[in-house]
Amino acid sequence: MRINRWVLGISSLVLVLLVVGCGSQATPTPTPEPPTATPQPTVVPSAAAGTPPVASKLEMALKHIRRLEGVTLATVNGEPITWEEYEPVLRQALLIVNQQYDINWDDPAMQSRLWQVQNDVLRQVVDRRLMRKLAADQGIEVDPAQFKAQVEKEKNSILSSGRYADWETFLRTNGLTEQSFEQVIHDTLLYSLLLSAQKVDTQAEQVRLAHIVVADEATAQEVAAKLKAGEDFAALAAQYSLDDQTKNNGGDLGWFTQEMMDPQIGEVAFSLSVGQFSEPISTQRGYAIIKVLERGLHELEERALRVRQQDALKSQIEAERARATIEYLVDFGETSP
Repeated sequence: MRINRWVLGISSLVLVLLVVGCGSQATPTPTPEPPTATPQPTVVPSAAAGTPPVASKLEMALKHIRRLEGVTLATVNGEPITWEEYEPVLRQALLIVNQQYDINWDDPAMQSRLWQVQNDVLRQVVDRRLMRKLAADQGIEVDPAQFKAQVEKEKNSILSSGRYADWETFLRTNGLTEQSFEQVIHDTLLYSLLLSAQKVDTQAEQVRLAHIVVADEATAQEVAAKLKAGEDFAALAAQYSLDDQTKNNGGDLGWFTQEMMDPQIGEVAFSLSVGQFSEPISTQRGYAIIKVLERGLHELEERALRVRQQDALKSQIEAERARATIEYLVDFGETSP
């Protein structure tokens, strides 16, 4: 198993909090849009040597975080979470955010969001604890030999990449210690084992969809009118669709379960009969018209099975959270610097 984007228990809320008001937008995905899966703990290696902006932005962010060293931040079933456990996860989260968005951390508005991010990351550290307890309760353990081999594999891969002068430079740049690095590897392997242990239905009602994506409502209505007049869907996809990956194969997107799609699109898709097409639907990319090519009960593809397993594991962690005694002892949004 290649851990090329390490495990970081960071929810999509972190990115949402930062994107609002910072002028950046995420790249929209084609319709239908799969929902956000249960997040895994991942650390993204920082930029290569000679490209300082990401590191510089990280240092700028760290200048404005609220540091509470020597303080118990939260307890889970009476066990404390300290700054030493929390800080590496926060640094990893900020590395990811800084790679994806151009943020001015000196802007006071962004600093208030930064403190909200700190709260969210604390909750993710709690969830990691809950994941480990869940695994222990189910008798799921990481094989020591596999763990050791994976640690060495990752170290060798990082050092051979040429990004870092030595191992200490990698740890320092990514805000890690030897212990926190190994914890990331352990949590990644443990998450994978927990995911594989989820017993879910491997079949589901699915639809095979095609779509035509256009930029504006007027064009969408023009395409819809031509479809209603009997013109060929595939030909119109080739003529109008903005999706270069599907426009020349009739707009064919493949098979989807309803849970894999944006709820709005999924509801429309599963209300259509085979051969029917929808009215224009407003999406992140513009407007889409979808058509059902086939439908039926099918074995889930790996990505769909993975989403189902992630949902099952997310539910187990939520149940574990409800059973646990959790006390948050700080609020970074209210704590004085």
